[in-house]
Amino acid sequence: MSSEWKPDDSVIEGKPGAQRIKAALDKRGVKTEGRVITSRDPGMSDILYDLRRRDMPPGIQSWQLPVQLGGDGESAFFFLTVAAPGAIVPSHSHKRDLFRVVVSGSIITNGIELKSGDWMFVPKGVSYSYGAGLNPGAVSMHCYR
Repeated sequence: MSSEWKPDDSVIEGKPGAQRIKAALDKRGVKTEGRVITSRDPGMSDILYDLRRRDMPPGIQSWQLPVQLGGDGESAFFFLTVAAPGAIVPSHSHKRDLFRVVVSGSIITNGIELKSGDWMFVPKGVSYSYGAGLNPGAVSMHCYR
């Protein structure tokens, strides 16, 4: 992986992001309209595998969740990220605003350690980086809008 890592933001753009989710659901035969869906529904693990983000920095795994809020142009997309202890996401920016909540463990950004329940907001175009805590790493949920 290049030291000039950049995220693939195509997964957070309106139409491409929505089409990616629809393709993963269709591939597995899962219908979402008019019903509650959960992470425990049959086949959801396969859908998350299809929605994983490739080309992440070493020690970082991320999955797009199979939901979106809003229409294609104004959609909000959600992700789950697991960071191994000490893993680093280098400086980068996004084309959309980002809201991240630490679910477990901790991340360090701008010299501040964020722990379970803490959150961060990153406006579109603003560069940021973070590292996972050394014990036990971090799990976070984030949303792009």
